[in-house]
Amino acid sequence: MRFPGWLLLIGCCAVVSLTIACGDSSGPGIAPATIVLVSGDAQATPEVGTKLPLPLTIRVADAQGKGLSGVTVNWSTASGTLSASSSVTDDNGTATVEWTLGNSAGSQSARASVVGLKSVTFSVIAVAGQLAQIILSRDTVELLGIGDSFRLTARAADRFGNFLPQATDVESNDTTIVTADNFGSGAVLTAHASDKTTTVRATAGSILKTGTVVVLPPPCGSASQSSSLSVGQVVFFPGATASEFCVQGTAAGAEFTAIPYYSDFNGSLLRISISTGNTTTGVTSNRVIAPSFQRVAATGLQLSQSEEFELALRERSIAELTPLIPGARMAKQQGAGRFSMSVAVPAVGDMVRFNTNANSACSNPNMRDGRVVAITNRAIVVADTANPANGFTTADFQSFGAAFDTLVFPVDSINFGAPTDIDKNQHVILFFTRAVNELTPPNVGFYVGGFFFSRDLFPTTQSNGVSGVSGCATSNFAEMFYLLVPDPDGVVNQNARTIDFVKSVTVATLAHEFQHLINASRHLYVNGSAAFEDTFLDEGLAHEAEELAFYRSSGLTPRQNLSYQTIQASPSIQVAFDNFGAANFRRFREYLTNPENNSPYVNNGFIPTRGAIWSFLRYAADRRGGSESQMWFQLANPPTGVHGISNITRAVTPDLAGWVRDWTIANYADDFVPGLPAVYTHLSWNIRSIVEVVNQGMWALDTSPVDSTNITSVSIGDGSAAYLRFGIRPGTVGGGRIIARGSTVPPGFTLSVLRTK
Repeated sequence: MRFPGWLLLIGCCAVVSLTIACGDSSGPGIAPATIVLVSGDAQATPEVGTKLPLPLTIRVADAQGKGLSGVTVNWSTASGTLSASSSVTDDNGTATVEWTLGNSAGSQSARASVVGLKSVTFSVIAVAGQLAQIILSRDTVELLGIGDSFRLTARAADRFGNFLPQATDVESNDTTIVTADNFGSGAVLTAHASDKTTTVRATAGSILKTGTVVVLPPPCGSASQSSSLSVGQVVFFPGATASEFCVQGTAAGAEFTAIPYYSDFNGSLLRISISTGNTTTGVTSNRVIAPSFQRVAATGLQLSQSEEFELALRERSIAELTPLIPGARMAKQQGAGRFSMSVAVPAVGDMVRFNTNANSACSNPNMRDGRVVAITNRAIVVADTANPANGFTTADFQSFGAAFDTLVFPVDSINFGAPTDIDKNQHVILFFTRAVNELTPPNVGFYVGGFFFSRDLFPTTQSNGVSGVSGCATSNFAEMFYLLVPDPDGVVNQNARTIDFVKSVTVATLAHEFQHLINASRHLYVNGSAAFEDTFLDEGLAHEAEELAFYRSSGLTPRQNLSYQTIQASPSIQVAFDNFGAANFRRFREYLTNPENNSPYVNNGFIPTRGAIWSFLRYAADRRGGSESQMWFQLANPPTGVHGISNITRAVTPDLAGWVRDWTIANYADDFVPGLPAVYTHLSWNIRSIVEVVNQGMWALDTSPVDSTNITSVSIGDGSAAYLRFGIRPGTVGGGRIIARGSTVPPGFTLSVLRTK
């Protein structure tokens, strides 16, 4: 049956009229325009865990301010509970909900929202409840013996554990065992006997809390288990087993080094205390002047590369460019914009222009003009037209291009993978520019030798309207480096840079920065990674690239236990070491001077970390065996979502904590203690002979004596170690006890005891 058109029109109008007048189950026909807070905000001093006296109330209105009924309001809070997750406005346009606060004192908030409108937030400052309990920092405290102490906090709190500003009083049940020196919210407990247990009582008002104090017996008694070690042998005491460690002395006595090591991969700091029994402290430090110091002292006095610049650059790249990765990858996959073009190889003499700003990724370009001065199979060498006078010659530039072709490119690409070629010219640009010299302030003891900036791998603009594709406006869109230039007269910032000095650091800089370029470009366009590599590992691989360049240029190979005496005996090896190897050992020296507070896998770019991760990667490659190139390639080319520590555990060893522990032993014992198993040695380098050279004739890693009469306290970080020497009296068993802040040491702790004599 067909209806007349006018009847259909009347029917439609009626439907529309009913919808406007009555609304439907999803809300009114007139769109809500405003949502305003009516009451319930900032209620005075509400107590945690209680229901607010006033409900939370909002009003929804149309554009003319008329309240709308039937509007669904969604309620949410991260603190406590609400009587409903949604409610519907009444005839006045209001909606309410009741709020029972969460258990934590301080600011709490709840939110009311309507689809299409900005949400409304209610806030209160919740206060703690009445005194209900006392919370001790340790319910059971362990003390090592007479004189040991622990700062016990005893905090008054409400039923939810919120602390109250109320003093507590701590008393010892037996002051002949432990005394308590109160400080208002706890007490310092001091032991006056050993092998005893007592309790302490903490009170506040009518509330009482008791704790137990155990004063441990002296270590290594007649019932204690002990280990008999030969020289070079190591025994491990992991976790709770380190609570007591005992070793046997021979008829002539014995000397040991205890190496406390901690690893939890969370950046934690562990404080331990050690008491001893039947030990001596007559063992002398092993730091001595190297006889060859006077001949090689200059090796340790060179300028160092700038730690701050490198760290800031890597952090800037990660922060500013990681969000652009999906867009850049999409542009390449779709062949959008400049990815669809090829850039012709220029001719010698051509003029080019580059952005050299190292302080901003995609804004504020610092443009410099350059002239192409040399072209080789792999390199386009460009010189800034404003470089200081009396610098490199054309022959010098050609030699750098040749070095890149024959040394840097094959070494890095074989081990880390081939770089991308986004500009399709099959070359890498080496831009020698005074802009790099300008990065070093006047009169400082460091320099910037050059850099790679991953911004140059990104397209410059949003590409041909491809959805979601963002560009980096100041990118040079080329695989390229920026390099230091000679400045004999110190025109730039009064920092004189001789031709010989710049020559000596340039090729190593190329090897280092080329690894960064390969790593970033393959993460971006080859491996499908969602982010760049963690700074510490990216730097470690770049320093490994320097070492690999040393082996290639010297004709040597790893696992030869190379000493400085061997290096010094050959002029060609000496030059190769000075150019590619010495800087790694200078960085490693910085780690060795403070192993308690540094680690090979903490995610920063500080010099000690970089020295440590380079050394550990070399140790790991030697220990792992097989194809080194395969390991380096695996580390530089992880699958999506794998980076940093997880990359090492995937490509090197799942037992990273154990390998770092063994590496810390090798750092002390290698080529110093006889009879060592291979896992406690550095197979490629005689590190003592070389570190002594770069450390002005002194071995850098010092040991501290274990106090035989008092408590020895040590703090170590995640992935860090300390070195404590002690002796055992002839014909006795000796050792110590270890606790961590009044309790058993955690699972990530291991004490390694090495017999040295």
